[in-house]
Amino acid sequence: MSLKQKLISIVGEQYVSDGLAEKYVYSFDMTENPPKRPAMVVMPESVQQLQQIVRIANKDRVPLVPFVTGQNIGGLTIPQVDDAVTVDLKRMNKIVEVDDEAMYAVVEPGVTFGHLRKYLDEHNPSLTYTYPLAPPYTSVLANALLQGLCDLSTMRGAMGDFINGLEAILPTGEIVRAGSAIMGDGNWFGRYPLPDLVGLFSGWQGMSGFVTKIAVQLWPKKQFTRHAALFTFGEVPTTELLKRIARAQLIDDADCMSLSIVKMLLGVSPPVQVYGGEPDYGTLLTLSGNIEKEADAKYELIETFVEDARKNESRQLLVDWDAISRMLGDQAKSWVDFPSDAFKVLTEYDGLTWVGTYIHPKHWGEALSGGRKIVEKYGFELMAYLKPMNSMHFGEFKFIIRFPKDDATVEKVRHCNEELLDFALSLKALPYKTPVWAAKKLQQNADPGFVELLKRIRKTLDPNGIMNPGRWGL
Repeated sequence: MSLKQKLISIVGEQYVSDGLAEKYVYSFDMTENPPKRPAMVVMPESVQQLQQIVRIANKDRVPLVPFVTGQNIGGLTIPQVDDAVTVDLKRMNKIVEVDDEAMYAVVEPGVTFGHLRKYLDEHNPSLTYTYPLAPPYTSVLANALLQGLCDLSTMRGAMGDFINGLEAILPTGEIVRAGSAIMGDGNWFGRYPLPDLVGLFSGWQGMSGFVTKIAVQLWPKKQFTRHAALFTFGEVPTTELLKRIARAQLIDDADCMSLSIVKMLLGVSPPVQVYGGEPDYGTLLTLSGNIEKEADAKYELIETFVEDARKNESRQLLVDWDAISRMLGDQAKSWVDFPSDAFKVLTEYDGLTWVGTYIHPKHWGEALSGGRKIVEKYGFELMAYLKPMNSMHFGEFKFIIRFPKDDATVEKVRHCNEELLDFALSLKALPYKTPVWAAKKLQQNADPGFVELLKRIRKTLDPNGIMNPGRWGL
């Protein structure tokens, strides 16, 4: 029996394809990473079906590539080897459980941020999950495993920290759990005190197995939320003011963007021009309180920080979001109501990429100013983005590039991103959602013991090397 016939016997004929059209769709994403077609695509619906697929692949040494929507801006679902089978998990889309008391949700891979938000609004309106700068059809599970950022990251950190536990199928076919759910269902409250085996899957880009369920933390929905726009001048004055605000733990989130991105959000058509005398950066600040006075008190303290910063740079300006809303109406509401809507302004072209890194706070100003020079050298729009993370323990910064996918522009994008990453690595920053080319550069700079440990763990879990081979440059 051929591989295709074996897969059809598991999921049915309509959910297996080796057609040219289907293989083409799964061969690329919006980034500059080179496309490569899988040999076949299969779409399981259940844990049992997926387990059968993995067992066959392990026996026959067939490479498997996990896929949900491919919205990762890192080429992470593009096969790196020949004869790979893309395993599309979007049919596994159950919200398994929401625990209102312990505040968590258990979801399968195909559950999106849109799905979870709708479910919570209808069934658990006192709770909320977080949202990334991504389309609402992005997978909750994938984003958490990729340790991305979200609209609570300034206060609470990367999304990998929101994982309470998970269920996974190892490359050899066994089903395992990590976290408190080792004691059974209805008990997904946390990861400790245990050996933290969640780390065998978080950040691995599918190289250690298929995660079939994940428990993510929810939070109480505060009754009062306020937003403000902070307009600032200069990389160092901007970052020093952001550090002070974040360190005071007054805000849930802060999205600092170069003015060109702000103008795009305002509806200015590209190419966006920034003129002399205009601010360099605009930051959306989000803060909340259980009572209105709490939110107002936080805002008043931020006002004092800004006023103090004006002693050194008199043009720094804080604007309450009500004033922005009066100018922009529903458009302004959409930015703060579901931040993924802002992703739309980035997708004018068929190409979108960035070099994203997590970085020590002492390097924020240098990272923004140095990266700005590189982007301007290559003639791309200045689309810088900075977010304080985990109450100022570290930060995320990236330079976003929108581009048409003609050969000459793609090549220029590659050179620009390589230079941006080399610069970031010189500041000891760590790339996230790391494409293969960036992982190879990271390995050249990282502790060799770390790289060897990765190889040993992967070999132990996946002796036949079937799970997303080539990822992390391994």
